[in-house]
Amino acid sequence: MSRSRGQASLELLALVPLLILAALVAWQLAAVLGAGMRAQQDARAEALAATGAGVETITSTRGVPVVIPGVRGLRITARAAVRVP
Repeated sequence: MSRSRGQASLELLALVPLLILAALVAWQLAAVLGAGMRAQQDARAEALAATGAGVETITSTRGVPVVIPGVRGLRITARAAVRVP
């Protein structure tokens, strides 16, 4: 009985790093989605502000916060176009 209990403890111990990695990946995905939404909002706001200037397309780029060690330089680009009737 104690042998199977010990094996279950080792299996659980081996599972902990995988759970931590899954949580980090999920948090990084949330950071990417948040940066994308902010880039999209910035592009829309700039495009609406430049409506009278004859600008058709605005591009906004935002950096993504790093959650996973070793992942650097992630950037999100969003474009917005305004059509003036």
